[in-house]
Amino acid sequence: MRFGLFLQPLHHPSQDPTAALERDLDLITLLDELGYDEAWIGEHHSTGWENISSPEVVIAAAAERTRDIRFGTGVVQLGLHHPLVALDRMILLDHLTRGRVSFGMGVGGGIPSDLRVFGLTPESAGRRMQESIDVMMQLLRSDEPVTVSSDWFEIEGGVLQLRPYTEPHMPLAVASANPKNVEFMGRVGGRVLLGGTPDLVPGVLQSLERGAGESGTRWSRDQVWLSYGLHVAESTVDAVEGFRDGATKELFEFQVGVNGRPPPDDRDGWYDTYLDQQLIGSPSDVAEKIATIERDSGGVGGIIFMAREWGGVDAARRNWRLFAEEVAPKCA
Repeated sequence: MRFGLFLQPLHHPSQDPTAALERDLDLITLLDELGYDEAWIGEHHSTGWENISSPEVVIAAAAERTRDIRFGTGVVQLGLHHPLVALDRMILLDHLTRGRVSFGMGVGGGIPSDLRVFGLTPESAGRRMQESIDVMMQLLRSDEPVTVSSDWFEIEGGVLQLRPYTEPHMPLAVASANPKNVEFMGRVGGRVLLGGTPDLVPGVLQSLERGAGESGTRWSRDQVWLSYGLHVAESTVDAVEGFRDGATKELFEFQVGVNGRPPPDDRDGWYDTYLDQQLIGSPSDVAEKIATIERDSGGVGGIIFMAREWGGVDAARRNWRLFAEEVAPKCA
């Protein structure tokens, strides 16, 4: 199993954004030194909490500071971008990183206002995503000019001015369990990024297999990755208590207050449920939870961990080091 970072990011709007972004880059550098496999960078345009608007720009900056870690866009919200422009930027990044980047794509909507500010709904953004993928694959697979007319973009005789560095193109990924999107990943050998939902893995594997069968490509469980919150401390008590206040603030100020999520039915006991759903505890606690995830899912390619500083910056850095040194070796 491989491990990496999911940097949405999530910073309280009261923080100095310049300093927060610098800490994000420092974290990626640290994870490269510690041997983490990947870093996926998000795209958001509202609320001020998840304040990276261009994962491509951050990846370009981080690639200059690192040597081995791979990068992914987690995800480019395809409905917000002209497909030729989005693809051109990823191909450029493929060259600049010497093939260390994956093109993660999605509808968006993790922050509902991201779509609202552009006048989109999940349905209209989903339609745009499918149209965008179709056009981008035409551009990647042929040197012939592409002409497409849509209600939200136009391409007249479009061709790629730069072919990908990676043959035949950079790896693709979707953050979705939608069967149509997963089958597409099966056809192209791409990745499927899920949340902390091992119960969805069997259905996703079936969709991958169908897609792979249509194109005669190989598929495997390694194409499916999960995502969890992570906070490792020297003891269970330190981890649980050190994360409590920040996680509570995230839930009630951001998820409920900003994103409009319904508050938990049990306002006093919700944190116990949250602990069960995330990877929070001592090194042995977290290793046991990962073993359970592997058993419940039947096995996946890896896990990306959401970056949080709720226990403080120093505790967050210790968390990543403790996982690399004391947990990851037990999961080999």
